[in-house]
Amino acid sequence: MSNDPVAKIDNAEAWNDFCDLLKKGGDVILRNDLELSTFDRAEGMRYLGRLLRAGLFSFSERTGPEYPKFRPMPELVKMGLDNPDNYYVSTGVNPRYRYRIRGNRRSIHYMSFAATNQNFAAKDKITGGAGHLNDAEIETDADGNFEIIASQTEEPGNWLRMAGDTKQILLRQTFLHKDREAPVDIEVECIDHAGAPPPLDPTHVAGSLMGSAMYAIGCAQWFADWVRDFESKASVNTFHLPTEEEHRFVGGDPNVRIWLGRWKLEPDEALVIEMTPPNCHYWNFQLANIWAESLDYDFRQVHINSGGAALRADGSVQLVVANEDPGTENWMDTAGHHHGTMCVRWVRADSHPEPRCRVVKLADL
Repeated sequence: MSNDPVAKIDNAEAWNDFCDLLKKGGDVILRNDLELSTFDRAEGMRYLGRLLRAGLFSFSERTGPEYPKFRPMPELVKMGLDNPDNYYVSTGVNPRYRYRIRGNRRSIHYMSFAATNQNFAAKDKITGGAGHLNDAEIETDADGNFEIIASQTEEPGNWLRMAGDTKQILLRQTFLHKDREAPVDIEVECIDHAGAPPPLDPTHVAGSLMGSAMYAIGCAQWFADWVRDFESKASVNTFHLPTEEEHRFVGGDPNVRIWLGRWKLEPDEALVIEMTPPNCHYWNFQLANIWAESLDYDFRQVHINSGGAALRADGSVQLVVANEDPGTENWMDTAGHHHGTMCVRWVRADSHPEPRCRVVKLADL
């Protein structure tokens, strides 16, 4: 075995090491603390493949932090109860540098920037990030244009604080009505570095491949542990409210509070969720699988938000989670799953009322 990065390319050791490390991802799929079925493990294998795509994108395809560019996550890569109403874009950064972000708000319902360190390749080094900046805090001109400086040292105007371990800047864009709103126009430059990226450096390839595999395995393990802990905080088919510290640690937006839960239903059962949304800018409910991947929101009704939910006369809402349409309003399709995870989000809410849950027979609805 060689430590020479060039030799690792010439003798294909870099590729072989990468493949050997990937095999360890199977340990996540074989864990016995999540009641995994064959279906769940099949989704888990697909999930690992998706995470590997994300890792390769981040470690092998992205230009370095000297050449930033906001890019979306590869299509269908999902993790950590990703919000179906969100469009996520991010850029790699290095806190040694300063960055200028320019953009236009356009018509997006909500947006927030976060300077984060979601280093899933090194779980013990996750810190939850540094600064956050949302649309209510960002000064714009009359046309919605804005400029933000991201740095460790405070700057006048719109400033996004980076910490010494910041690895990326994430922009969350939340749609209330996807068919009516336009996403943010956004660009970024490194103030302290100019020019084009250099050609591929062969000495970096081995490290980027290993980093990609470590990311995929670390991310899968991290979120599987996260889901496992749901049951220690609330019974199945109920919700718990993470503390602000727990929310921050997973990189959450401080303007968003989330109720988390695990659900489990027999084919002839439904989960009825009732709640009175607080005064807030936005709320939504979503279903996800046991790996905390959002379900198929392109073709199924697996989530709903404050712009589309049918409310009762008193402002409350009833959601019905079931594997077949019970003929009620606000049906949430489990998409062939018998268990999974779920989430209620409030954005800029004046309170955080707990959703009430009960399991009933479909025939009784």
